[in-house]
Amino acid sequence: MDKHERELRQLLKEKRDAAQKAIEEGKNEEARTLLDEAKNTKDQLDMYLENRSYEPPATEGRGVTTPPVNNEGQQNENEEQREFTATKEYRQAWFKVLTGKDDDLSTEERDMLQKVIKENRQLSAGSDKDGGYTVPEDISREILKSIHEMNTVRNLVTVVGKNMPSGNFTVRKGVAQKLYNTAEKEQIKELKNMEFDQITWNVKKFAGFLPISSELLDDSFLNFTREIIDWLSESALTTENDEIFYGTGDTNVEGLLTNDVFKRINAPAEVTIKFLRRVKNSIVQGYRRKAVWVMNTEAFELLSNIEDKNGRGILAPDPRNEDSFNLFGRPVQVYDEIITDEEAKTTQIMFGDIKRCYRMFDRKRFEIKSTDVGADAFLTDQTYFRGIERFDGRIVDPEGVIIVEGLKVAEADDLTP
Repeated sequence: MDKHERELRQLLKEKRDAAQKAIEEGKNEEARTLLDEAKNTKDQLDMYLENRSYEPPATEGRGVTTPPVNNEGQQNENEEQREFTATKEYRQAWFKVLTGKDDDLSTEERDMLQKVIKENRQLSAGSDKDGGYTVPEDISREILKSIHEMNTVRNLVTVVGKNMPSGNFTVRKGVAQKLYNTAEKEQIKELKNMEFDQITWNVKKFAGFLPISSELLDDSFLNFTREIIDWLSESALTTENDEIFYGTGDTNVEGLLTNDVFKRINAPAEVTIKFLRRVKNSIVQGYRRKAVWVMNTEAFELLSNIEDKNGRGILAPDPRNEDSFNLFGRPVQVYDEIITDEEAKTTQIMFGDIKRCYRMFDRKRFEIKSTDVGADAFLTDQTYFRGIERFDGRIVDPEGVIIVEGLKVAEADDLTP
């Protein structure tokens, strides 16, 4: 990234920030002017990048401009990386290096990729060789979109995007209560129902590799990209769901079902409407307003056979979606990642405002590195791709969720046809 490009990007950021401030202050005319100026700056930047893409390959020994150091430190470096990983130049360089066309890289492209590798190594707790090439922003968005279209735990918890390897996060615990009726000049009383706490998060690295035939690398960019999106989105979905449900905590992801801070209640031998209502009322009303029921298919089948005194099933279909159901007015979400003990035939049900009580700290970016010489890749004419994602998960409020333990489910042969 040369000096002129950095200046345009900085100017664009300043215009957007100023426009946002004007919008928040209700200065609509000023905001519109600033947005128009930001659009003009964006157009200049796009034309400059497009024109630069037509430059011939750089010659050996060409100098590389080093960006100045500023007081924002690592956070600013991360923002700069996000900017150039969204460019067409980075996308082209990324595709070249992953498909074995390293010799076609210009000096500027090599420098750009090295910056990415350097930052990703800094996020690795182990060897400095752990880093990979950040997936271009548009492809990362496609991966995240694909994940959200599946049955992902991201739809169950609150996802917080982070660009640093670790840090602290301030959270509010408890539910809002009534303010005091206070006369003029009377001393205002303290609201003791709210607490604030600091949660420490530290992104963990999750990685795996996939062999891809060399023929695919000779295919079109679109086919190659589709394979990468499908692979990373499916792998990330499986990883995230398992870790956030069953993480072991401490230095690992904190699991929703494996922690020791949520309330727990043992299920009776026969689950009744009265018992389920007691589960619902076991958490404060403020948490119940946005609470959900979470269970696997076997637990869902058990509850679907429970009827009220009028012979109606307690699971009420959602008229907006034929595959969705409510229990006592709150949505039921089915995740078959929730384990049923095959020997005891028991499982768990969770109820509560999980979005308020749990945070997933996510880099929202994926990394990839490739080799055609490792293991038996050379002999089998394949290229091995190593995929990496980084996230953490923490419980931020233990009061808003309850877990039903030891729920006895039916044997497969006992299910009503």
